[in-house]
Amino acid sequence: MRVLDAGLRAVAAGLAVLAAACACAMVVLVVLSVAMRHLANAPFRFTEELVGLLLCATLFLALPQVTLAGSHVRVDLLQRYLGRRGRTVLGVLAAAVMVAFCLWFTIEAMPWLDFAFRRNLKSEASRLLLYPWMATAPLSLALTGLCAIHRLARPTAQASGDQADG
Repeated sequence: MRVLDAGLRAVAAGLAVLAAACACAMVVLVVLSVAMRHLANAPFRFTEELVGLLLCATLFLALPQVTLAGSHVRVDLLQRYLGRRGRTVLGVLAAAVMVAFCLWFTIEAMPWLDFAFRRNLKSEASRLLLYPWMATAPLSLALTGLCAIHRLARPTAQASGDQADG
């Protein structure tokens, strides 16, 4: 269990670093694009597509870390009025919904990803290959589902996560 925990934490942290790099790249691209448009009258044609792809990658790459840390945005209106047992049941139910969604999304996305890979699909304006970007979604959500299951299975994670979150 410790090896799995360490492995998931390392992979999630690595993906979070990639997500931060994608966010920084978005800022740099937008600043450079604005500068090129206003100073040199030569805007980049690829900025909007690449920034959109980087935004999607940022969101999906950060998701496993957020899940492992239990840092999702929460609406705790119902949880406030429940006792310890009720909060535990609600946490298990929320994790089950998340795992089901991650599984469903991953299964549905794989043929879509396979199609993009086989057809060598590229973006419209800048002709960037799409399948590496598209792969972030199902791979990230599969890992996110594993993180949710692992978080639920760890005996201390539920208790400490609930107290820290609200």
